[in-house]
Amino acid sequence: MNMAIEKMQKFNLITFYNNQDAVMEQLQDFQQVELFSASQFNKQANAFFSQMQEHPEADKIEDQIGNVTWARDFLTPYVEKPSMIQALRKPLRHYTLRQLSEHAHTFDWKNIYSDLRKQDKRLRAIEQEKQDLSLQEDELNKWQYFDEHPAVLATFKETIGVLGTVPNTEINQLKKEMGKEQLQNAYLEIIHQSSTTSYLLLLFLRENQEEVQTTLSDAGFQEYEYPYEDKPAEALRQVKEKLHQLVEEERSIKARLKVQKNNYKDLGLVAEYLDSLFVRVHSNQYLLQSEYTMGLSGWVPARQTEELDRQIRQVVGKDYFLEFAEVKEEEYSNTPVLLKNHKLIKPFEALVEMYSLPQYWEIDPTPFMMPFYALAFGLMVADFGYGLLLFVASALAKYFLHFKEGMKQNINMFQICAVPTMMWGLVYGNIFGKQFSFQLLSTDSDITEILVMSMIFGFIQIMFGLGLKFYLLWRRESEKLKALLQAGSWMLFLVSAAMIAAGMLLVPETNLQSVGIACLIISLVLVVIGGSLDGNTIIGKIGSSLYSVMDITNYLSDLISYTRLMALGVAGGSIGAAFNLILSYLPTPAKFTIGIVLFIVLHGLNIFLSYLSAYVHGIRLQYLEFFNKFYTGGGRAFKPFKSNESYVQVVSEQKQQQGEE
Repeated sequence: MNMAIEKMQKFNLITFYNNQDAVMEQLQDFQQVELFSASQFNKQANAFFSQMQEHPEADKIEDQIGNVTWARDFLTPYVEKPSMIQALRKPLRHYTLRQLSEHAHTFDWKNIYSDLRKQDKRLRAIEQEKQDLSLQEDELNKWQYFDEHPAVLATFKETIGVLGTVPNTEINQLKKEMGKEQLQNAYLEIIHQSSTTSYLLLLFLRENQEEVQTTLSDAGFQEYEYPYEDKPAEALRQVKEKLHQLVEEERSIKARLKVQKNNYKDLGLVAEYLDSLFVRVHSNQYLLQSEYTMGLSGWVPARQTEELDRQIRQVVGKDYFLEFAEVKEEEYSNTPVLLKNHKLIKPFEALVEMYSLPQYWEIDPTPFMMPFYALAFGLMVADFGYGLLLFVASALAKYFLHFKEGMKQNINMFQICAVPTMMWGLVYGNIFGKQFSFQLLSTDSDITEILVMSMIFGFIQIMFGLGLKFYLLWRRESEKLKALLQAGSWMLFLVSAAMIAAGMLLVPETNLQSVGIACLIISLVLVVIGGSLDGNTIIGKIGSSLYSVMDITNYLSDLISYTRLMALGVAGGSIGAAFNLILSYLPTPAKFTIGIVLFIVLHGLNIFLSYLSAYVHGIRLQYLEFFNKFYTGGGRAFKPFKSNESYVQVVSEQKQQQGEE
């Protein structure tokens, strides 16, 4: 088994066709297998089995998922949600597939869905009616002061009466034209005037109709056809009353929706059940069938093989055939990867996953990266107070709040990193920017020593990475020469460089520098030879050899990158000290009032920036300076056959019985 990577085995199961639903549900509850096409396990099986057809209930279940999801999404804006802190204070609830199934079959979600559809339809209709009535209200507001029924205008015999609008820019000219002698019996009244338009009542003799229409046309007059039966003021009152009724109805519907908190939660459980059911029926693509039997295959962690056998026997008795097979070397690229680490190392798996999971044949870099990352994190913050605050805050958060597994592991990682932060804070003698009376290293006077220490830290990690590369190559019979020439040569190069530096600076009276130079020359020769191993032709070998020598600059830049450990640690401490200096100038009364607030705010900002820098730059050092020495990555994560857990956490029956979360 590869270090920290679960050993996998393939399994193949054959049982009677009528056991399919029970077997698939049991495997989904087991949560420890990943299915793949059964035809890949045994090519000869294709002579006896055929690909299983799509499940007849698949489309129906997918439609039901859509309905339940819609219902829940529809309620989302109305149902009151707990605050983030309130949600985290509540213990996480776990359900088994059996519990979800029982709930889905007893909860009348279909009637709730139907009712919500009606509510949605009515709300949409109300919204449309409100828009129409708002337009009518706006229109009637302009004519409400015409205190007659507009229909009366059509009853005149000798006179014509019209309502209409003209632009404000034309109103004065229109008044002038209407006041001329030939139109002296015409009447114009402004009913309402907006910033751009005048709303008019016009009365004129029928015998003057042609002249008036010409004048109105020149002024851009638009006649208004009044569509209501009552007077404008009365019609406006009726429209406002209808609007009020619609608003009240809308408020009543939304009030009823707001109290459906339980239905919202129950719909989530139903959605989770249907989603798990769809996962099961969709798995037909992996299964084979004959007239009476079915076959399925998948991956299972080797330590779970006996439990898998027990799980199958529990639902089908003795009516099954189950076989296991070891993973062949040519199958490594398709084998899923499941990491297995100690609880102190597991929180750092997320950093590896962000980069790339190891391939099945590789080693998991997490155990080797973890101590270097934690120490580097501490070096870049290096304040006892900051570390203590992070440690206590993480502990309190885990005690009082309930997080999902991923977030809990992130908090664990920061709590672990708080320990070396406190350790380096003691070494530097820093606590919230103040310095202890005793210091092993001072960020004021020992900058050179801290810089050298950072470089030594980088030297050790790079050497460790090369050591891992040597190990990975050496354990393959065909790669032993590469181990010596492509990993061992660079280890000799770095040791030689260290010997030269030590001979020049520490023990100049010895021959250490000369020995280092000789070893350096030997290492470069080995580097050139090792580079040639990657070429396929003479020219390719020469090119590879020359290119390998250029890696000298890469190793030097890698070492220089570790100076950020010094730079960030000193910078954070200096900023904290500067904040304290500013606060020291405050008058004594202010120090215990506004000074406390400023201390919290300023150091809070420095803590945030220090932790952010340590997190990001620590990751960068691992990815670029450490991983590239030995790690390939590109592995595929193990995806267990289980519910997607989109709404609730789903656990196996066995775990629930054991009381595990």
